[in-house]
Amino acid sequence: MVKVELDIEEAWAVMNRIIGQMLEETELHKSDRAAIRRWKANEMRPGREEMDALHEKINADIERLWEVRRKSEIRKPDWR
Repeated sequence: MVKVELDIEEAWAVMNRIIGQMLEETELHKSDRAAIRRWKANEMRPGREEMDALHEKINADIERLWEVRRKSEIRKPDWR
Protein backbone atom coordinates (compact mmCIF):
# COMPACT_ATOMS: atom_id res chain seq x y z
CA MET A 1 0.00 0.00 0.00
CA VAL A 2 1.21 3.47 -0.81
CA LYS A 3 1.59 5.87 2.09
CA VAL A 4 1.34 9.56 1.29
CA GLU A 5 1.97 12.06 4.03
CA LEU A 6 2.64 15.76 3.63
CA ASP A 7 5.03 17.50 5.97
CA ILE A 8 4.03 20.84 7.46
CA GLU A 9 5.76 22.87 4.73
CA GLU A 10 4.02 20.89 1.98
CA ALA A 11 0.64 21.33 3.69
CA TRP A 12 1.33 25.06 3.96
CA ALA A 13 2.23 25.19 0.25
CA VAL A 14 -1.04 23.44 -0.67
CA MET A 15 -3.05 25.85 1.48
CA ASN A 16 -1.14 28.81 0.09
CA ARG A 17 -1.82 27.72 -3.50
CA ILE A 18 -5.53 27.22 -2.86
CA ILE A 19 -5.88 30.61 -1.19
CA GLY A 20 -3.88 32.28 -3.97
CA GLN A 21 -6.10 30.69 -6.60
CA MET A 22 -9.21 31.73 -4.69
CA LEU A 23 -8.02 35.32 -4.44
CA GLU A 24 -7.26 35.41 -8.18
CA GLU A 25 -10.53 33.91 -9.33
CA THR A 26 -13.09 35.52 -7.04
CA GLU A 27 -14.33 39.04 -6.83
CA LEU A 28 -13.72 40.18 -3.28
CA HIS A 29 -13.63 43.61 -1.75
CA LYS A 30 -10.10 44.88 -1.00
CA SER A 31 -10.76 44.73 2.74
CA ASP A 32 -11.82 41.07 2.46
CA ARG A 33 -8.68 40.22 0.49
CA ALA A 34 -6.58 42.00 3.09
CA ALA A 35 -8.33 40.10 5.91
CA ILE A 36 -7.61 36.78 4.21
CA ARG A 37 -3.98 37.71 3.69
CA ARG A 38 -3.64 38.81 7.34
CA TRP A 39 -5.25 35.56 8.51
CA LYS A 40 -2.84 33.55 6.35
CA ALA A 41 0.19 35.54 7.49
CA ASN A 42 -0.68 35.62 11.21
CA GLU A 43 -2.58 32.43 12.04
CA MET A 44 -1.68 29.97 9.30
CA ARG A 45 2.11 30.03 9.54
CA PRO A 46 4.00 26.77 9.97
CA GLY A 47 4.40 26.11 13.67
CA ARG A 48 1.12 27.70 14.67
CA GLU A 49 -1.59 25.59 16.26
CA GLU A 50 -4.06 26.34 13.46
CA MET A 51 -1.60 25.24 10.78
CA ASP A 52 -0.75 22.10 12.75
CA ALA A 53 -4.46 21.24 12.86
CA LEU A 54 -4.80 21.79 9.10
CA HIS A 55 -1.69 19.67 8.50
CA GLU A 56 -3.17 16.80 10.54
CA LYS A 57 -6.54 17.14 8.78
CA ILE A 58 -5.00 17.07 5.31
CA ASN A 59 -3.00 13.93 6.11
CA ALA A 60 -6.02 12.23 7.71
CA ASP A 61 -8.12 13.01 4.63
CA ILE A 62 -5.43 11.69 2.28
CA GLU A 63 -5.17 8.49 4.31
CA ARG A 64 -8.97 8.09 4.34
CA LEU A 65 -9.19 8.58 0.57
CA TRP A 66 -6.44 6.01 -0.06
CA GLU A 67 -8.25 3.54 2.19
CA VAL A 68 -11.56 4.07 0.35
CA ARG A 69 -9.83 3.63 -2.99
CA ARG A 70 -8.05 0.49 -1.81
CA LYS A 71 -11.32 -1.03 -0.58
CA SER A 72 -13.13 -0.19 -3.82
CA GLU A 73 -10.33 -1.83 -5.81
CA ILE A 74 -10.68 -4.98 -3.73
CA ARG A 75 -14.44 -5.10 -4.30
CA LYS A 76 -14.29 -4.73 -8.09
CA PRO A 77 -15.24 -7.90 -9.89
CA ASP A 78 -12.50 -9.56 -11.95
CA TRP A 79 -14.49 -9.33 -15.18
CA ARG A 80 -14.28 -5.52 -15.41
